[in-house]
Amino acid sequence: MSFQENTQRREFLKLASASAALWLPSWALADDAPQVAKRNDATTGDTQKLATAIKLAKDAQENLKKITDYEATFTKKEVVGNKLITAEMFIKFREQPFSVYIKYLTPHSGREVIYVAGRNKGKLLAHAEGVASIVGTLKLATDSRDAMEENRYPITMFGLSNMLATLIQQWETEEKKNDAVVKFFPNAKLDKVECKVAESSYPKQVAHARFHITRLYIAKETGLPVRVEQFGFPAAGQQPPVVEEYNYANIKTNLGFTDADFDHKNKAYGF
Repeated sequence: MSFQENTQRREFLKLASASAALWLPSWALADDAPQVAKRNDATTGDTQKLATAIKLAKDAQENLKKITDYEATFTKKEVVGNKLITAEMFIKFREQPFSVYIKYLTPHSGREVIYVAGRNKGKLLAHAEGVASIVGTLKLATDSRDAMEENRYPITMFGLSNMLATLIQQWETEEKKNDAVVKFFPNAKLDKVECKVAESSYPKQVAHARFHITRLYIAKETGLPVRVEQFGFPAAGQQPPVVEEYNYANIKTNLGFTDADFDHKNKAYGF
């Protein structure tokens, strides 16, 4: 990395960190989110085996095979280090070649990120907006400290398919122990979207379970996974804390995206 590039990187991170410090909320507890499915469900959750949840997820996986690309509003809450990072973004995604375009809405309004597998020497491209834009476009390794500063997973694991595959792998590992409490909420709502929800939980902390509660939301109309929630084991007398929460809204599929949609030279973008 040249002296100029190193100076750009430091300025970018300094400005981004200052912005985040003003906007990011304090540690959030799951005092409301766990009630989403139950509050909107017409029936109580039926106890099921974890295999039922896995089947629901794999059915959604089959539905995703029909999707070549999509745009959506993506929101996330995830613990990175000892901070809860919250963000809302407009995203474009293409399956082949694996391509991601992100425009931040809050925080870092106007920041854009592009990653295309096999291009730009395997690096993602990013730039800030406003005063922070003076540092220009950065080229970052996808797993570098700078790229991962506000993310639990690298951009190479972005998207609905990866979100679902990661959850299926988790549940299949937990299924071997056969000690999860599993419930199914067939008539849940996420805002105005009617969903089926599978929930797994562990009343007591066990070594093989990373999370206290896991929830998967499948939109009834499309059969697509639209939300995953993961909560940590709570301290005595406390609500379980949010560890991961990923939500896709306003999904529009098979839009026929081209290379131009994932090109930093696109005049509609701010690179």
